[in-house]
Amino acid sequence: MKLKILGCSGGIGKGLKTTTFKVDDSMIIDPGTGMEKLTLEEMLSVRTILITHAHLDHIIGLPLMLATIFDQARHQIQIYALPDVISALNTHIFNWTVWPDYTQLPEDKPIIRMHSLQAGDELTLAGKHIQVLPAAHPTPTVGYLLSDQNSSFAFTGDTGVNPQLWPLLNEKKPQLVIIDVSFTDDQGELAQLSGHLTPSQLAQELTHFEHHAEIRITHLKPGNEDMIVARCHELLPEWTLDRLHHDEIIEL
Repeated sequence: MKLKILGCSGGIGKGLKTTTFKVDDSMIIDPGTGMEKLTLEEMLSVRTILITHAHLDHIIGLPLMLATIFDQARHQIQIYALPDVISALNTHIFNWTVWPDYTQLPEDKPIIRMHSLQAGDELTLAGKHIQVLPAAHPTPTVGYLLSDQNSSFAFTGDTGVNPQLWPLLNEKKPQLVIIDVSFTDDQGELAQLSGHLTPSQLAQELTHFEHHAEIRITHLKPGNEDMIVARCHELLPEWTLDRLHHDEIIEL
C-alpha cells in the first residue's frame, strides 16, 4: 500500500492541513482540509472514503470536494462511517442550509452513498481488508486497520486512553501504527477533557502493545510539535517513532 499524508495537523495555519490520508489512488481516510491538495483529476479518482468521526477538522473537505467535482463525477463515491456520523452529516452539512444535499443529487444516482459501520466490523474495499477499531473520544469515533497481502497499518483516529485497542493490534500485528498525540504533558487535563493523548499517556498506552511496530504520531497542536516529539523520544527511546509530515508518502 501507498499512504500519502495530505494533512496531519491538529489545527490550521500556513503549511498546516487537518487529517487527510490518501491510500493508494482511490481511497481517503478522513477528508479534512488536506483535500485541497488533490488535483481535480485526483478528486475524480476517489471512490471510497472512510470517516473516523464527525468533528469538522475531519470532514470539512468532503462537501467542498463534492461541489468541485459534481458536474464531472465519473462514479458514485462510497462513504463509510458510524451511524452517528452519517446522521451528523445529513443533519448539519447536507441540509440545503449549510450545503446542498449531495445524498440526493443527482436524483437518478446521487454522487455519494453512505454506508454505516460499527467498531468490530470487518469489510473488504478496493482489495483491502478493513477492520473497524474502537476509539475513545467525546463524540462517537472509530479507527481503522487496513491490510492487503503484503502490508498493514492502523490509524487510531482521534483518541485518548483506549484499553480496548491494544488486544486487537497485538493480534493483527500491523507494520505501522498512526496514533493521536495532540497535547504536551503540561496540557494533560485538556487532553483528557478533549479525548486526545499526551506523550506520557502514549508511553503508558504502548506498554500494552506487544508488537514493536513503527509508531507515527499525528494531530499535534500547532506550536507544540517539537516539544511533543522530543518528549515522545525521551520516553520511548526503544521505539521507532516519529511524527507524520505533510506531503509524506509512506510505502508499505
